[in-house]
Amino acid sequence: MSRLWLVRTAEILACVLLLPLLAWSRLPLPGYSTFTAPSQLLSLIPGFSGILLRRVWYRLTLKRCGERLTVDWLAVIRTRDAEIGDRCTLGVGNWLGWVKIGDDVMTGSHVIFTSGANQHDFSDTSRPMREQHGEKRPVTIGSDVWIGAGAVVMADVAPGTVIGAGSVVTRTHPPLAVIAGSPARVLRLREPGGAAP
Repeated sequence: MSRLWLVRTAEILACVLLLPLLAWSRLPLPGYSTFTAPSQLLSLIPGFSGILLRRVWYRLTLKRCGERLTVDWLAVIRTRDAEIGDRCTLGVGNWLGWVKIGDDVMTGSHVIFTSGANQHDFSDTSRPMREQHGEKRPVTIGSDVWIGAGAVVMADVAPGTVIGAGSVVTRTHPPLAVIAGSPARVLRLREPGGAAP
């Protein structure tokens, strides 16, 4: 038996196991109840079984989900409007808001993707901050991006970027850049002789 046949068979079995959650996801309830809560539940399953169940769940529920997605233990995609490319790996404990991710993106553990830098407002001092809603927008991550553990991504990321662990990305940098810090800045370019611009 080929490995591909075994994977496809396991995906079919996962789809059958997910039927109750898939039916639940179609109910006329708020998105938090029908998508985010089941995603959080599935994030608790460790090992290959959990990765397989999450792969099938997101393939059947996201706006777009490419081939060979790996969503590790405790990682959650919070909105079905997210779009994920092919061969992406989301590390342990990742938290994703509204994102559009290209192909071949990999992340370390505990990376957070917000739904833009202005998803919360606090300018009206006459109202509590929890009542002030900001503006959500998709954060676009180019293809072939590597994001280190503990990074917070609040802005678009150009293709070929490497983001250092613990960085806070607040603005977009040139393609093929190695960026790090809080806020992240360009350390160097990945091209031969690539000094910082």
